Amino acid sequence: MLLDSSMIKNIKYILLFLLITNIAFAQNSISVTAKQDTILIGDHLIVDVVLRVDDVNDLASIDFNAWKDLTNLAYQGDTVNLEKNTEAAIIGKNDWGISDQYFSTPVEVMDGWFQNGNTVTKEIKVSIYDYGVWVLPSPKIVTKSGKRYPVLEPARIWVLPANMGMARDSIELMPIKDIIAEGESWEDYKIWFYILGFILLAPLLIKLFWGRKKEEKVIVEKEIIIPAHTKALTALQSLKGKELWQSGNIKLFQSELTDIVRRYLGDRFDVNALEMTTDEINSALKDKDFDTKHSATLKRILTIADLVKFAKATPPVEMNAEFMDEAVAFVESTKKEEVVVEDSKTDEN
Repeated sequence: MLLDSSMIKNIKYILLFLLITNIAFAQNSISVTAKQDTILIGDHLIVDVVLRVDDVNDLASIDFNAWKDLTNLAYQGDTVNLEKNTEAAIIGKNDWGISDQYFSTPVEVMDGWFQNGNTVTKEIKVSIYDYGVWVLPSPKIVTKSGKRYPVLEPARIWVLPANMGMARDSIELMPIKDIIAEGESWEDYKIWFYILGFILLAPLLIKLFWGRKKEEKVIVEKEIIIPAHTKALTALQSLKGKELWQSGNIKLFQSELTDIVRRYLGDRFDVNALEMTTDEINSALKDKDFDTKHSATLKRILTIADLVKFAKATPPVEMNAEFMDEAVAFVESTKKEEVVVEDSKTDEN
């Protein structure tokens, strides 16, 4: 059959259209390539996703939702033990920005990818948890213009049970090995060194403890007792320094003077002179080591003081000075003499 020139021309146009279409499709595609075609169940699989585009500005997103429903090519051979469908689990982060919750890459994520050409390759790490022969399809390219890209041949992944990747004897029970005896060291005997050290040190510790206890002296603070006459003479000297009678305070002077004498009698002879009358004091002193030759002086001092305090008598000024001197002399004459006992030392030859 001879073809006329018009038919030949039409055939050329058709071939040219098919060639242009094929070139356009070749320039607009996305494919997946697995690093290995066989893995054990649960293992991680690295997949290269290769995207080729002719118009970057027409891209809207890359849709990976087909990975949520993988087809098992081995299901027809074993419908009892095998799953017909499963999902590819996304492991970790990836440049495509997809995860188990988000299976779509927006165009914003791909910003700057195509600066050096129209082709990019990005890895994704996945895992499949059902064994069989699984089809991992190419993602879908979504364009702004609605233009469709061809679907390329999907990757096939063989997923085997975990025990199929192990040597047979590695999962069998191995015979129990003999116990390896560990060599002895000084640490095995250190408890005995501690016990021996304690036994040797115990007598020394006991000696130090008891010896120190014996050396400890109980320090008793000795009470300082001021003699009755010392307190009285000090009080009289202080009263004299006030110069009460010189300033007209005769009553106050006589009152303080007799109080000093009465306190002295209480401390020296153990009588409650502050609460007694003059006669009661003289009567109480008879039973003490009080020399009666001082009775007249004491009675004179106490009687005049009572007259000044209660009868409002006013003795001559010079008599106040005499009473002060008599009170001092009375205390000096009746004070308790201190006996000093000297230790005698006998020299032994």
